[in-house]
Amino acid sequence: MDSKKVHALLLAVERGSLTSAAAELGYTQSGLTHMMNALEEEVGLNLLVRSKNGVCLSPAGQALRPAMQAFLDASLDLEEEAAHLRQRSSSTLRLGSYSSIASTWLPAIVASFRKVDPNTDVIIDVGGIPDIYEKLKNDQLDCAFVSYQESLCAGLHYFHLADDPLLAILPETDSHTGVFPISDFSEQEFLMPSDGFDIDILPLFSRHLGKELPRIRYTNLSDSAIVSMVEHNLGISLLSELIMEDIHSTVMTLPLDPPVFRRLGIAASDRQQNDKVIRRFIRCAQAVIDDMAAETGSSVI
Repeated sequence: MDSKKVHALLLAVERGSLTSAAAELGYTQSGLTHMMNALEEEVGLNLLVRSKNGVCLSPAGQALRPAMQAFLDASLDLEEEAAHLRQRSSSTLRLGSYSSIASTWLPAIVASFRKVDPNTDVIIDVGGIPDIYEKLKNDQLDCAFVSYQESLCAGLHYFHLADDPLLAILPETDSHTGVFPISDFSEQEFLMPSDGFDIDILPLFSRHLGKELPRIRYTNLSDSAIVSMVEHNLGISLLSELIMEDIHSTVMTLPLDPPVFRRLGIAASDRQQNDKVIRRFIRCAQAVIDDMAAETGSSVI
């Protein structure tokens, strides 16, 4: 049942005339008459009594009047709540991020975004790789900073921002200098970072080490805890340059040979990718990252 038809019927009864109701609603009289006929056909009852003096409710219409008014009130409440949710959704950006990005890039990006879009609140949800991708696909996030994973990006749109070099994390007593050959991970005690970092690391080991893998110890530790474990000679690890920017320690960090990067960017669903707020946020992020790269004199962060 169309609430517009019910509203038009009750207004016509209130005004006592189809002509008056049609003028008020912006319909032609014939158009409103057609709507009333369609409503009566839909419910299978004659709801109006028409005469040269106007219109009034039939006995069946009188009996249904409370229910029709309740239906109309509920419809108006639904429309108002939907409008409220649309307004609230359009003024809030639900953003996912890794902790390393949240502590390095994000403050400057959000500050820049607030200057161009002060009326949009940014709600930040920090998590690991699988968690962030799952929330994007379940529409729990509008967009998120992620490392590009071809399999996980299926169904999402990805905007590249920068390449983040992976570094070998070694005790300061380690004898390596300059670079760390990936082949030297073979048979080492390796501390696997948590939060899905193995998605980046395991393919790297398979590609370069074959069957001579390190002795992998899976952990559920923070990045700083992993670094502390390495400091105490409990193994070696792999973390990104961006992660290590926020960690102060005595460990040795060396680039890999050959160099390996994780691709960092912003992912959004195909449905969300053209949202004006998300597009505005992505432009701010790109500008901030470009400025950071210019300051360091590098094309990578």
